[in-house]
Amino acid sequence: MIYDTSTLEETAKRLNEVSSSFCMAKWMNTTIHLHLGKTHSCHLPPIHKIPLKEVKEKPSALHNTSEKLNQRKMMLEGKRPKGCSACWDVEDLPGTHYSDRHVTGQASWTKPFYEKVLSSKWDDHINPSYLEVSFSANCNFKCSYCSPSLSTAWQTEVDKFGGYKLSGAFPHNSPFTKKMKGEAPIDDDNNPYIDAFWKWWPELKKDLMVFRITGGEPLLSRDTWKLFDLIDKEPMPELELSINSNFGVPAATFERFISTVGALEKEKKIRKIMMHTSVDTFGEQAEYIRNGLNFEKFQENVDTFLEKLPGASLSFMCTFNALSIDNFRPLMEWLITVRRKHAGPQRDIIFDIPHLRYPSFMAAQVLPPSYRDKMRELIAFMKEREHDLVGIAPIETLKMERILKWMEEVDHWDSKMLEQLERSKMDFSLFFREHDRRRGTDFLRLFPDLAPYYNYASKV
Repeated sequence: MIYDTSTLEETAKRLNEVSSSFCMAKWMNTTIHLHLGKTHSCHLPPIHKIPLKEVKEKPSALHNTSEKLNQRKMMLEGKRPKGCSACWDVEDLPGTHYSDRHVTGQASWTKPFYEKVLSSKWDDHINPSYLEVSFSANCNFKCSYCSPSLSTAWQTEVDKFGGYKLSGAFPHNSPFTKKMKGEAPIDDDNNPYIDAFWKWWPELKKDLMVFRITGGEPLLSRDTWKLFDLIDKEPMPELELSINSNFGVPAATFERFISTVGALEKEKKIRKIMMHTSVDTFGEQAEYIRNGLNFEKFQENVDTFLEKLPGASLSFMCTFNALSIDNFRPLMEWLITVRRKHAGPQRDIIFDIPHLRYPSFMAAQVLPPSYRDKMRELIAFMKEREHDLVGIAPIETLKMERILKWMEEVDHWDSKMLEQLERSKMDFSLFFREHDRRRGTDFLRLFPDLAPYYNYASKV
């Protein structure tokens, strides 16, 4: 089981027998941002461009890019790809710490393919067993840590106001820099990567165990509904269909979605429905981070989904950031309530806590040392309520503990990194002051303890 902490030591040993940097995710996991023509394996490494020439020769190059093939070679040789630094940072902390490399190494979608990976050549094209795809950037939210590359709502804002002027030479999220870096979304009606994906689909689907659709907001993408139609016509009874959603789409769209996927599950055209939704803290503070969110409606839609689809599972994705901590305890209390009401032996209600690294001004490392005490209080609260089914899962507490360790690394930074920290504090102030001006929000009312950081730019 991916969330079972008791077997992490055994999994780490098995992976390290291949090499100290070997990670199954580099072979069997992929996220393909079709609307950008970019990819990465697992959510932690930076995305890289998919060479269109490679895709035209083999549609499977949507996953098996030359860059990934070279990284696989490095891993088999015990070398560490730079892009996987999030895991290396965790593994290099004092003491024994398990990174996402170890967690995914025991996932249900990696274990069956262990021997296949080891018997293949590093440059073989392999179909992923866990596939995440974004078809479109169409989205009705403007999450503060997001960008126009992933949200048309963000794009509309920067088209009107321009990028956010921070401490760097180029404005944050400016249309010009996004285009210059190749991060401008490709038009949905003329996208060669989407064309290649549907050409690859007949072969790709043979090995899929988990197909996850992300965005943008997937329920606003026509290709999401195309996939539902294809599965309806050609069932995939072994597939876990996994969908990201902000749970903030129009009511008619949400009802259509529940009806459609409910029918697929009921008629056994898929094995399981796994829903992923995002929430980073509780109440109005959550609405501030995820602009466009109606938290009460979000809670209602969570209940509706779990009540109407009793066989479906739900994962809350918390992009843990500098604004998460102050109201995180009520979020944990609500999570326990949801689990007590809806959890069962055949249903997972998961809470995942990856820590935000970019934009750096929103990372928890930017916070004053006093926030580490708040983290310790949260960790103690979570430990007291640990329960595998209806409380806080031990892996969730473990992830919070490693975030705290990561925050404490600031104490050991060199002068160059500390200079960057000062720039992050400046950008924190500049960004959220402009955020309030553009969006009519009120940072100081919701995060009074962070007032010195909000006012930092005006005092420097």
